[in-house]
Parts: sequence; structure tokens; C-alpha cells
Amino acid sequence: MKKLFIAALLFVGVVSFAQDINQKATRDQREKLTPEQRNEKHLQKLTSELSLDKKQQEQVKQLLAERSAKAEKFRDAKKDSKTKPTEAEREAFKKQMDTEKAANDAKMKSILNADQYTKWTALKKDHERKGDHRGKRDMKSPQERNQAHLQKLTTELNLNADQQKQVSELLSERSTKMEMLRKSRKDTGAAPTDAEKKAMKKQMEEDHKATDANMKSILNADQYKKWTAIKKEHKDKMKDHRKDKM
Repeated sequence: MKKLFIAALLFVGVVSFAQDINQKATRDQREKLTPEQRNEKHLQKLTSELSLDKKQQEQVKQLLAERSAKAEKFRDAKKDSKTKPTEAEREAFKKQMDTEKAANDAKMKSILNADQYTKWTALKKDHERKGDHRGKRDMKSPQERNQAHLQKLTTELNLNADQQKQVSELLSERSTKMEMLRKSRKDTGAAPTDAEKKAMKKQMEEDHKATDANMKSILNADQYKKWTAIKKEHKDKMKDHRKDKM
């Protein structure tokens, strides 16, 4: 169901390729690292930032491995779950995460000296702040996202004023359909039948073709060719990103 919903958003919001492609590429490359490779990279960063000695490196390495194992176990459990968590389950999970975080902080404090721990705490706080900033940035309204997409398209394809107006209207239509799709899936709750999945796939394909036809009517030949190439590149990267997360 989750994969189907992601595919739906991809097809319906096909014009969203205007987001920062380079940023997505960097994220995709990071996602392709194995847990061991990510841990090693993290360890190298901490060694450099905190001047860890050999013993501390071994201790931090073991701690990172333990955290990775727990994270992997959680992902597997979440993937195997067929139902949404209840309010009580969500609260229990939050409490467990808080406990794990406190335990991790205590272990790091026992490994590091006072100066290293102070610096590590500051680095962690800065990382969390940046994470919050990314979350807030992603919480833009549909209108704000559309405007950002339009600006990107204008730059990439050198749109004139009339084309900008037409693309803006198209983006608005796509946003409305996406919102309707989200609301429909949220209100339904139950998993769709095979017939419903097939109908949804057919609808997405029709929406995709309609968007393509609309863009072709708005752009000139060179712009459309470039738009098609960028769209394909974006779609391929999205496929690779989903494969990495399977």
C-alpha cells in the first residue's frame, strides 16, 4: 500500500522534478551506503571532530553498531506490520525512543572526556537543529511549493510570461489532484482491493499522459525536449531511491 501511494504521488505530481536535483542525487548516494559504511563514515567524522584516541574509537564503533542493529530491527518490524499503530503504541514507541536516546547519551559520556562530551553535545544539538530546519522547509504550503517549482522551471526552460502563467495553472491543478488523492487514501483507511489498485494505476497513467500533453502544448519543441529529459532523469533517480529503501 505504501509503495502504491508513493507511486501515485510520483505520477500525479510528475512536474515536481523542478525540485533541487543535485540535492536529491547527494541524498541518493548517501542512502546507498551499507549500515557498516555509514557507521565508518560517522566514526571518521567523530574521530576528526573530537580527536578520539584508539580506545575511544573502538568504543564508539561498538556503540554505533549497536544503534544500527536496533534501527534495522525497528525497520523490519515496521515493514512487517500490516496495521497502523494505535495511540497507545505510538506513545510507547516515543517513550522507548526517549529511553534509547538517554542511554546513548550516557554511554557517550562514559567514553568521552569532559571537553569531548561538551563538544559532542553541541554537535548533536546543531545536527538536530538542521534536521528541524529541513522538516520546516518541507512543510511549505502547496502554493509555496508550486511557486518554487515554477521558478525552477522558468530558469531551466527559459519560460516566457505567458508560459509561466500556463504552467502555474497546471501546477495548481496537479496540487489539487494530489491533495484529493491524499485525502481519499486517508479517509479510506482500509487496504485497497486488487481491482481498486488496478483502477488507481490506470488513472495515474491517464493523469501522467494528460500532464505530458499539456506541457507539450505549452512549451516549444526545444523546451519540451529538455523537459522530457529532465523529467526522465528525475523519475529514474526516484526509482533508484525506492529500490535502495526496499
